[in-house]
Amino acid sequence: MALIFEGFWLVSVLTVMAQPAVGEPQRVLSAPTAWLHRLDIDQLDPKQKENLPKITLLLRSEDIPRTRRLEYARRYLRGECKFPITTLTHDPSVDGNYRYVLNAAISAIGRLDDTESIALLETKLAQWEEEQQKPPHEQRGVIPNTLAARVVLARLKAVREVPTVKSSADLINRLETMVRYAGFEGSVDKWLLELKKEIHFTYRAADLGAGIHERILWQYMQMLLASGWQGIDITAAAQIIQFGSEPIYTVPRERFETVVQLAKMPREQVVRHIVEESLQWKVLSNVEEIKAQVLLDMGTSVVPLVWEKIAWALQHRDKVQGTGMGLIALQEVLVTLAGEHALPVIEPFTHDENEWVRHYACQAKEYIQQGKVFLFAPYF
Repeated sequence: MALIFEGFWLVSVLTVMAQPAVGEPQRVLSAPTAWLHRLDIDQLDPKQKENLPKITLLLRSEDIPRTRRLEYARRYLRGECKFPITTLTHDPSVDGNYRYVLNAAISAIGRLDDTESIALLETKLAQWEEEQQKPPHEQRGVIPNTLAARVVLARLKAVREVPTVKSSADLINRLETMVRYAGFEGSVDKWLLELKKEIHFTYRAADLGAGIHERILWQYMQMLLASGWQGIDITAAAQIIQFGSEPIYTVPRERFETVVQLAKMPREQVVRHIVEESLQWKVLSNVEEIKAQVLLDMGTSVVPLVWEKIAWALQHRDKVQGTGMGLIALQEVLVTLAGEHALPVIEPFTHDENEWVRHYACQAKEYIQQGKVFLFAPYF
């Protein structure tokens, strides 16, 4: 299931004009306003785990203007906020939260292609790598994932060197440049061979996590998605990434193919496609989680379609077959974006005949009441 965090729902996501009927989301959606607009990072203490999803969404959600997301990310890296996260507390849970937020800030700078942050990230990366060389008992600073930081820095330098993307050739040029700045000497074909070797190693280990080459691939996937939604033909840029048919490649291949599929759709059609398709989902795996995360990142603009589909499913239960995991995912998206105003459309499913749907609807209701928030694929 999605990555779940608990916290108090501070303000509602929507302005309620009237108590809606289940099938009438429009009556709830007068002047929608994201609860995120009422928050900033100086209100959110990262020591408290329940604040982590709010921080993540502040750095990702399109409900937040780009300039504010960048401001928040830079302030976290500089330690210029009410709750600085740059000094170790030697409390493992707190320091883990601090690392999480630093990683999220680094990721945000990369996703936004903020080349003006190159100097800042270079300075911080040098500090983190120097701190990393010290014995653990001598370390004083919080160290995020330096591998991820190196890859984001390589991306930003590639964007600076290839500032405009008008074709697949430009995207491939960016990939080649990013690979070079990440420290790999060789062609994209040779890099792809190294990626496959890395996957063979990391996917057989229990706790290694993604290596540098897979992280480069993630950055490239983000570039493909952004470029495709700008109307650029990404076909050739996507075709240069080829995985074998071995089972070890299944997860990275499916993730990549999912992003390419979404990137080839007009952006205005993506939400409807995901929402319509979701009721056919049998599981909530990497592929489905990426799609659900895309909905969350788009913010409250997706609420009407999500609400409409959940209400339709309630009235046409015979049309929703299998496990109902897609319906569950839509409910989690709605809970995150609409909070307590999702209750009218969630409540009826707490008595559903489908055991899975009933269980997770009851859980979703509890999340609403307790202010819990969902994230699906924050790594992407």
